[in-house]
Amino acid sequence: MSLSPETRVGASLDLSGNSMETSKGEISLPKEWESFLLKYVPALKGKLGEMEALWNLSNFQSVFPLLEVVGAEEGGSQKLGKNLKKLPSGTTVAVDGGPGGSEALSEVEEILRLGGEFSDSLLPPWTISVVPVIRYGDGYASLDVFQRLNEKYQSGYLLRLGSSESDPDVAEAESEVPLLLSNLGADPGEVDLVLDYGEVDSEREVERVTPSARLAVEWAARRRWRSVTLLSGAFPASISGFKVDHEHRLTRHEVSLWRAVSSHSPQEIELHYGDYATNHPALASGAGPWRSLPNLRYARGQEWIIHRKKAHREQENSPFYEICQSIVNDPRWEGENFSWADKMISRGARTYEGLGNAAKWVALGRSRHIEVVKHRLATLGEP
Repeated sequence: MSLSPETRVGASLDLSGNSMETSKGEISLPKEWESFLLKYVPALKGKLGEMEALWNLSNFQSVFPLLEVVGAEEGGSQKLGKNLKKLPSGTTVAVDGGPGGSEALSEVEEILRLGGEFSDSLLPPWTISVVPVIRYGDGYASLDVFQRLNEKYQSGYLLRLGSSESDPDVAEAESEVPLLLSNLGADPGEVDLVLDYGEVDSEREVERVTPSARLAVEWAARRRWRSVTLLSGAFPASISGFKVDHEHRLTRHEVSLWRAVSSHSPQEIELHYGDYATNHPALASGAGPWRSLPNLRYARGQEWIIHRKKAHREQENSPFYEICQSIVNDPRWEGENFSWADKMISRGARTYEGLGNAAKWVALGRSRHIEVVKHRLATLGEP
């Protein structure tokens, strides 16, 4: 049964006697109420900045990360496998091999299987559960890998329809998906369905996509999937054209798309929410040869605030600390306990230590975004 946003808000308020706000500022709900929360699927590039954001997440309540292998031919799979070991025990993540396909997935799993050093404690490699991402274009050799992962982790599958290049095709899915599930020996109840609409960078694009997405959700309602998620992203491919020493505000149009589609979803569907956080949906091949100017992609409510500064000649990354100071001095700032990112930003406003590289800026932006979405889902029933 689908819960309306109003019902979800009411359920959250009715929990006032049992829920609690922790010292970190996040909402913590009793375990038995997790099924009433909308699931959040952040689709993240499996790189250092994104992984550090996940390592420092307040908790994974209702969060189901979808990680994309980046630069498999350059060791990206092995790096992702090693970084997955630093996640909290019991975490479940979906892994998409991307252009590297099932071979990249196998390499990730091999690193997990071999064990090794962990950041905080010596955890056995099977404490992280991997859900393989499948598409109906995958060949039989890939299906063998997916089945092996499912047998090992008992995790089921994530079926991803659509991409950054093309929207889900319902007619094609109707003919191809049953065959894919049959070849896997899988029931829809073992599969998380993700409808990926890639970039939605304007309200006009939201209006274009909405009818197609509603039809796709109606099609999804014909089967009992483990979950159904609408995934899209509005963040631009680059912020290099943004004027320095200015704050730029961008609308999170993916929220508008989810709202327009979920409000018309069949009663049989609880439509979950997915986005690309503060990154563009297109899968980048790897790190570029350029150096980023100091910047921060800071989520607040239904928008992002983009801070960008010119590098100093002596200390080229020191302007990032000026960005931290401007955030801390904003009267709308929720305080350092809202997220790990805000705690680091608060520290950066006081000292020039530990935040002077692009990977850290990425981690802070992703962390803040994920915590904002989590908090809104838990308190408002929408992202």
